[in-house]
Amino acid sequence: MRRSVLLALWLGLVLSLLKEASTVNGTTPHPKELPTPKTTANASTVNGTTPGSTVMPTTETNANASTVNGTTPGSTVMPTTETNVDFCSEHPCGINFATCISLKSKYTCQCRYGFYYSDKNCYKGQVYPATIAVRALYTSSLHNVNSTEYEKLFDNVSAFFRGALQHNATGYMQTNIIEIQDARESRNSVLNVTVTNLFTWDTTENATTINDIIQHAIENGNMSYVYSYEVAEHCSVYKCDNRTTDCHGSMFPECKCKPGLAKTIWDDRSCSVCSESCSAASYKYCVREEGVPKCKCMANYKNMTGDCVACPVGYAGEDCSDNSELILIIVGTVLGAVVLILVIAVSIVSVRAKHKQNPEKKSLINPGYTNKNTSDERPSLFPRVQTTSGHTNPGYQPNNPYDMRSTNRDNFPERDYDNLYEASQEPRGFRRKY
Repeated sequence: MRRSVLLALWLGLVLSLLKEASTVNGTTPHPKELPTPKTTANASTVNGTTPGSTVMPTTETNANASTVNGTTPGSTVMPTTETNVDFCSEHPCGINFATCISLKSKYTCQCRYGFYYSDKNCYKGQVYPATIAVRALYTSSLHNVNSTEYEKLFDNVSAFFRGALQHNATGYMQTNIIEIQDARESRNSVLNVTVTNLFTWDTTENATTINDIIQHAIENGNMSYVYSYEVAEHCSVYKCDNRTTDCHGSMFPECKCKPGLAKTIWDDRSCSVCSESCSAASYKYCVREEGVPKCKCMANYKNMTGDCVACPVGYAGEDCSDNSELILIIVGTVLGAVVLILVIAVSIVSVRAKHKQNPEKKSLINPGYTNKNTSDERPSLFPRVQTTSGHTNPGYQPNNPYDMRSTNRDNFPERDYDNLYEASQEPRGFRRKY
């Protein structure tokens, strides 16, 4: 009895251990392995495919398989994101001058402006640019060459010009899309596309004959994809950088640098540096404003017909825009003139006041003082002052006859007594003076 109980416990323990081990390994115990049923095209979504789509062969799995590629058996597999294929990785356009453009499902080869592609090489030809209007709706995907919309536009445009020019014009080789204009920027809300039609160098066609052929194809095309065609200027298609260059030329335009700018070896349609003439020797220096190089004159110099000349008197600063010095000169000149006028006025007033005599002082001066011809009196150093109203009193006699000054003073004896004594009316006649 005890043995049977122990045997049952031991078997139960072994089964529980086996169950835990199978759970850890990601499989469930099954008495018999069954084959996995194969998928069919009529099934609904299986492994991320939809009905009617091509089903890629998959590896058969059984129920005992563990996790494969990070998924467990029976889980739904999500479709992977579609990736673009690079059709230019093996250089199908050659390695000379042509550029490979990878589209959605194929590639195309293009050369630089003025050349057409043929047999993995580029050849010089004649270019006839134009602006066309197409029957298509604008989407932002048209600016992506790897999108389906761009490839559709490229195929339709190429097919139209191939059908219109290949058999009706001599030397037609290729049509390239240069620019796709946003319909929101257009005046008539249509999709405008700028293209270039490339012909061989020895073609007999010109812009007029090509325009006539294409207009005829549009009118007789029974609602063709392209429904308008306008001849464009070469400079408008060549796309020179109008901030740093000026476009010149007709068939083969040239982007010429603006004054003071120059090109580098990798620039073709823009000028990214200043020229050699923009140096300190010419009183110039190079700066970059909003991504564009600009040659400017140094401080206290101004640009005059391409040359930097010194600022005129009174001006300073960059481009001689500071006129504070001129204001100081004007103010200083005015103040100096005012001071000079005041000095002159004060001098004139002082001179006039010096020569003008006071009437009261003039009446006190003896007229005989200024008369040098008077024989009885000599002019003295100090003028004589009249004590009366100015008339001479001939009868005036001083009380002291010794102090009288007269012309006949020699008739009187001089006083020869001592000053210590003075005359007195006392009987003795003299009195000592203390």
